[in-house]
Amino acid sequence: MFMKNPISPNKFFPVIITKQLEESKQFYVSLLNCSLTFESDWYIQLSSPKGLEIGLLIDGHPSQPDYLQNAYEGSGVVLSFEVADVDEEYKNVKATGLKIIYDIKTEEWGQRHFMLRDPNGMVVDVVQQPQE
Repeated sequence: MFMKNPISPNKFFPVIITKQLEESKQFYVSLLNCSLTFESDWYIQLSSPKGLEIGLLIDGHPSQPDYLQNAYEGSGVVLSFEVADVDEEYKNVKATGLKIIYDIKTEEWGQRHFMLRDPNGMVVDVVQQPQE
């Protein structure tokens, strides 16, 4: 089904439902150099210097409907962050001691990337597109 008048968003950002609100905040603040744009005891909004945003929502909060009660369960989503120099980013991430789950590699289609997991088990893919 195609909408005759599709929505016209001003921005798009993922919201991760989590049992580990503080750990998730620290992970994304560190990894993406994010700053807090909003923080409460149950929701955090982060923004990177380039305007990327991510929301973190505590699981089980009574203000939320039933379908927003359960924390992410570890599969089915990848957050992919495109960067200009993946080798430099890899070196910086390695220096932090964060666990890399997929070592840096150039794929046969030319994309170069590495992956790690956030505190919720979400896969984070740091990628550089092939140079033309």
